[in-house]
Amino acid sequence: MADVTVTKIALAGLLHDIGKFAQGSIDITPQYRQNNEDIYQPKYDGHPTHVHALYTAAFLEQVRNLLPPELSARQWGEGEIEDTFLNLAACHHSPKTPLQWIITAADRISSGLDRATFDEGEKIAFKDYKRTRLLPVLESLGPKKIEKFKKADDFTFRYPLAPLSAHTIFPCKCHEVEKKEAEQEYQTHFELFRKQMANVRHQRENVSLWAEHFDSLLMTFTSMIPAARVGDVIHDVSLYDHSRTTAALAAALYRFHAATGTMEETSVRKGDKEKLLLVSGDFYGIQDFIFSAGGEMQKFRSKLLRGRSFAVSLFSELAADLLCQKLDLPFLSVVMNAAGKFHLIAPNLPEAIDAIKEAETIINDWLFASTYGQSSLGISATPATPNDFHAEAFADLWERHQKNVDIRKACKVDLNRHGGAVEDYLDSFINDETKVRRPLCPLCGKRPSTITAENDLVFKPDNSSSCDLCRDHVFLGKNLVKNPLVAICKMEKSGLKDDNCLLSPIFGQYQIGFTSNSNNFMEKQAASGTLLKLWQVKANEDGSLPAEATARLINGHVPLYDDKDNKDECLLESARSEEKLMDFIEQIKNGVPKTFSHIAVKARHRDENGKCRGVEALGVLKADVDNLGMLFGCGLSRKRFTISRVATVSRQLNNFFVLYLPHLLATEERFYNTYTVFAGGDDLFLIGPWNRMADLATHLNQRFAEYVCGNNEITFSAGITVHKAHSPVDKMAEAAEEALKMAKRKEKDEKNRVTMFGETVTWKDFNTLLQARTNMEGWLAQKYIGDAMFYRFNHFVTMAEMEKLIMEEKTVDLEDMDSLKWRALFKYSLVRNINRKRAGWEKSLTELEVMAAWLENYRGALRIPLWHVIYEKRK
Repeated sequence: MADVTVTKIALAGLLHDIGKFAQGSIDITPQYRQNNEDIYQPKYDGHPTHVHALYTAAFLEQVRNLLPPELSARQWGEGEIEDTFLNLAACHHSPKTPLQWIITAADRISSGLDRATFDEGEKIAFKDYKRTRLLPVLESLGPKKIEKFKKADDFTFRYPLAPLSAHTIFPCKCHEVEKKEAEQEYQTHFELFRKQMANVRHQRENVSLWAEHFDSLLMTFTSMIPAARVGDVIHDVSLYDHSRTTAALAAALYRFHAATGTMEETSVRKGDKEKLLLVSGDFYGIQDFIFSAGGEMQKFRSKLLRGRSFAVSLFSELAADLLCQKLDLPFLSVVMNAAGKFHLIAPNLPEAIDAIKEAETIINDWLFASTYGQSSLGISATPATPNDFHAEAFADLWERHQKNVDIRKACKVDLNRHGGAVEDYLDSFINDETKVRRPLCPLCGKRPSTITAENDLVFKPDNSSSCDLCRDHVFLGKNLVKNPLVAICKMEKSGLKDDNCLLSPIFGQYQIGFTSNSNNFMEKQAASGTLLKLWQVKANEDGSLPAEATARLINGHVPLYDDKDNKDECLLESARSEEKLMDFIEQIKNGVPKTFSHIAVKARHRDENGKCRGVEALGVLKADVDNLGMLFGCGLSRKRFTISRVATVSRQLNNFFVLYLPHLLATEERFYNTYTVFAGGDDLFLIGPWNRMADLATHLNQRFAEYVCGNNEITFSAGITVHKAHSPVDKMAEAAEEALKMAKRKEKDEKNRVTMFGETVTWKDFNTLLQARTNMEGWLAQKYIGDAMFYRFNHFVTMAEMEKLIMEEKTVDLEDMDSLKWRALFKYSLVRNINRKRAGWEKSLTELEVMAAWLENYRGALRIPLWHVIYEKRK
């Protein structure tokens, strides 16, 4: 937990511009204005300006009963008598003390790096500030877009003024908002925010814990409000991102000046001294960790997979937290954290460099002891001046920093510390007390089983054994679907019950427990400082974000059994024995997660005769955003390349995968049985019924295009593979990764493709082929041709594919010459096998001849619709 003064400074930075939200939505009496405008507002030509600062002060006073008592105390932390929390937050345009200058300096650095201006277009008048809506950075991102967005009217989309949710994260087409309508929208938005503030937990028990919950609420309500709403400023940075950056900068500047004894105005305002460190953490070996092979047991594989994926998210979040603890910084210092990478701003002090090394050593020692080098963390730090964070200069700082990140990535394991054989590996199998050799963990096949994990409650009623780490992953995977809240406590005196905690605390520091609500026990733990974090790891059922605790959306969708499964005869039929059927019915009653076997059965369906048909198999969908490094590095002009915009792009891309995608899977019936292995940052890995994955991929591609405002420079590629239900997960992962690589390497300069059944096509062609699938299903349903002729289409696909290879290579072997006759053979076979007993068969023949055109255009890719239909017909 950070020093109280650092917390005070960071929170003041977070709330310094809250007046921009409150302005016009709260009442200020003439007397209050008269008494306070000289304190908080600077003057220009004798007239007070920056009225939002006055509203910041008024807001903090009016919601005093909703804030922790420390924020209203006359003396909290260090500083002069004037350095109350209210004054630190509201005096940023009229600073009078060194601490107030810290907030001012952080605000100016943040504003300088946020507020690039348009080259053309009319300025927004002050009277119209509430009509200004946030512009999407994603619409203008990309090397070819840089010169096209010179004024606000060049943007086609805006974000709605609404709380963040699975629905509101999508931008809307522009329309003029009338002044009264805009004012009413702000009023409604603010009143809901103020109402939700009353629900934020731990207001009186723990100010740091409350601050994390409140920051989450602030993100929900201010991510759609522009930080700058007047003049010619490019209004694509949200009030939230500006505020978070200000908070991070303020905390680092305070720590630097307090440690160097330079806490005075002149030094604080000096911008050319290397006061700051840009620090990044990067987890290596994430997918190797999640899909780790070696064990023999299949029973717990879905829980293991779920638990490992969640553990990776915990590693990233808690590594950032541990680093902040060692640096004596609050959580607000972390400006980005997604997909195993985090970035924070720290003071450039010798002790800070030592703290970074200490944190990295603690984390990597634990990871090496747990994974034997399979996973590790690299932390990189680059010194910077405040001026380096300004627009124009930040691009150079980011480039220097990325070089340091790449250098660190080249040395993922400290060989001096962890090189060579694991000396005590064999000894770890010998029990110290009984001297009896412990068996190998059946879940990972790497570590020894332990007495503490043997017959643990998470394995009931199987009475299995495992190593501590695998038991913890099963524990995480089992509880994630039962409880919405995750409690993170100090390892010592966590107070958690033995069946509701880890056997191997993360990094040897953090204990994890689950709860369905914040009970009295949790309140006591919060008051004592033992409870470090309380997260709701899923959005609410309606797609909105929780208001009471911190929203950390690191748990994807998991399909559960429900009453509908009682009526699914194909699913019930799959039980195949009375004992399994009773067990299955019991699972339905308890609403437990579906197994991969039953997800595979969901690919089957009843035909017109009531028989179950279709291949019982799993489909794996793996996808990620194309050229993300290039988009970050070259997608913004120098004057718009700022840490706030990088954070905005990162957060918005992440929201598509962690907010929209789980809500889609949970609410769209045709995709409900899809299991999320991981989704976040810029990629996803999903497992579901094989015959739903093509439609899901198409739907996601379409929605992602809408999400990025139709920007054709931001695309994603996907790989889809099909597997038997009991296939090892690591083999499924390898196949899906290879399919994704095929989608990205089909053409050197083009990605934005999808691979299925080993065939790679553009998304446009994929949609056309899926429509061809519908046509083929119609042919069979109407009995244009028989099954034998339909299966023979496979032969013609192979011949057409071979012909294309011959034409490309300009040579041909004699045995391949027959492939050149596919057109004639196809026509002959079609005429011979058309169902002439059907009325109007001549018309059917004409309709079927479209198959020849498809063969000509798509060749081998025609397997995508053809195999879909063939697999759907199997008994």
